[in-house]
Amino acid sequence: MSPSPRHPFAPFAVGLLVVILAAAVVALTVGAAPSRSAVPVCGLPSTTPIWIDYGEGSVKPDTRAVLAHPGVVVATSGAAVPAEFRKGGAATTYWVLHLDRLVGDPSDPADPATIPAAVPKLLAQAKASSGCDTPWIALNELLGSGSAAPWSATTTQYRADVLALVQGLAAGGAHPALLVHGDPTVAGATAGWWQQLAQSGDIVYEAYYDASHIYPMGPVMGNRRMRLGIRNVVSLFEGAGIPAARLGVMLGFHSAQTPGIAGRQGLQPTEAWLRVVKWEALAAQQVASEEHLTSIWSWGWGTFGPESVDPDKPAAACTYLWARDPSLCNAPAGAGVTFNTSMVEGQIVLPAGAACTFAGGHVWQAGVTRLASLTGDPQVALTALFARAALSRAVPVTQQQVLAAEQAVIDRAFHGNRQAYLQALGRRHATVETARGVIGDELRRKALAASLGGSGADETVFGWTAARESQLATTLTCLGDVLPGSGNFPASDDRDIGVVPLPALLPFLFADRTPPAAAAQPAATLVAAGVSLTWAAGAEPDLAGYDVIRTVAGGVPGLLNSVPLERLAFVDETLPKGLTATYVIRALDSSANLGAPSPAVTVTR
Repeated sequence: MSPSPRHPFAPFAVGLLVVILAAAVVALTVGAAPSRSAVPVCGLPSTTPIWIDYGEGSVKPDTRAVLAHPGVVVATSGAAVPAEFRKGGAATTYWVLHLDRLVGDPSDPADPATIPAAVPKLLAQAKASSGCDTPWIALNELLGSGSAAPWSATTTQYRADVLALVQGLAAGGAHPALLVHGDPTVAGATAGWWQQLAQSGDIVYEAYYDASHIYPMGPVMGNRRMRLGIRNVVSLFEGAGIPAARLGVMLGFHSAQTPGIAGRQGLQPTEAWLRVVKWEALAAQQVASEEHLTSIWSWGWGTFGPESVDPDKPAAACTYLWARDPSLCNAPAGAGVTFNTSMVEGQIVLPAGAACTFAGGHVWQAGVTRLASLTGDPQVALTALFARAALSRAVPVTQQQVLAAEQAVIDRAFHGNRQAYLQALGRRHATVETARGVIGDELRRKALAASLGGSGADETVFGWTAARESQLATTLTCLGDVLPGSGNFPASDDRDIGVVPLPALLPFLFADRTPPAAAAQPAATLVAAGVSLTWAAGAEPDLAGYDVIRTVAGGVPGLLNSVPLERLAFVDETLPKGLTATYVIRALDSSANLGAPSPAVTVTR
């Protein structure tokens, strides 16, 4: 029933980001005004990201008055409205609301012969409206972005029409930007289309957030959620060969309460909504600056029927401008006395030398670099050091205890020869400080086990530690949002930290070859997503996590989790309906000893 052996650190390296410490920046100046060097063509900024705000005729005069300001770039169409914005000092770009009228849709594409004639007509409209001979043109929006190749004949023609339009506009001197929403498929055979598109225009992803969900998360988790969402989009397209310099993001500030469209979603009071607006601007600014995105767009300032009427739109627009550049609007003056004006709440602002900060502690870059020499992976090192910091504040261990334990190692494993001990550490690219940290980890776990046992509590070291780490993880802020542990973003914001088996890389420290006890009989329940498994935690103080192993009738055992599980539950979403599978659970300790399989449980989905 056992799967093939694995390196004790392999699970921690799968699917996780790597901390690039050499390129880390301690903190960006949040809320600082952007550079306004050289006067650019058509009044657009010469620096990136360029902020472009929706300003079509659906935007009421009171909100237009907020956006009609020097330093603001507006996307609109027609003649009178853009002229009004330029009179107020704003620059204008062109907005194509109904792209489908030019290229059709995936089920009914336009005749490709119509595209060559559509290009010069659209160029002329954009130039006249924007007052610019090289206008930015927003194309709203690509339909069927999630379609995977091979495409149907109609989808193939639709994509060809979109590409031809973008290429024609670019050849005519315009800067086309195609808006994309949903869950785009960019890998495999579709990647070539996206790459061709990016050669002629920008890709702007509509990253809309539900304020009624973001606000209760608080500033740390709320801002992190939005930043990670944007970073995921950047990673998705970069993985398909699209450079960040061809990417932008669009934020949504619409007020309709239709479920699923995001925006304000009825969030009250006004100060709460304005606070989320501020967070969105700051989160986008942070990621765009780090990832070098070309543009940040906004949508939703218009009023589209009774359900989107919102008297707070001018205040929200002012807050959005103020958050990215305080000279653009005086949001605090009209936002109410309870509005939080801090430009750093929830942002990545860390002490010099810190890789992460959390409630009551830090993880330092120097420590991550040092420990990574042993683990071979900065992500693993970051996870181990966060787990250490979380435990050390609750279970202190003295330096004398660590030194005594170290001397016992030298006496036992090296016959009292300290030089031989140092040489053994050197061969594993570890320092004395590294080894003492690992020793301290194990001493803390043993001390915690004694404390829990003495209190008569049923809680195990594994359960206690997992709960503490998960709670502290909600307060984490890290450079580049590279977080310790693993998670299932965007399905979940939770982080699983667990125990990194560092003693497995320095086996002479403990010479532990005793595996943990077999896990208890798991319970299996059929749920909508698949098969839900639960089990009880073992009592070993050095327990590091659990593996779930599945065997489908006629098949070989397979490991389902990529990292040892910190939680005592797992949902198998990959078992096809109608098949029968047998599951066992195996415990893993900090020395990478693998316990015997649990009793099996068999389920038919």
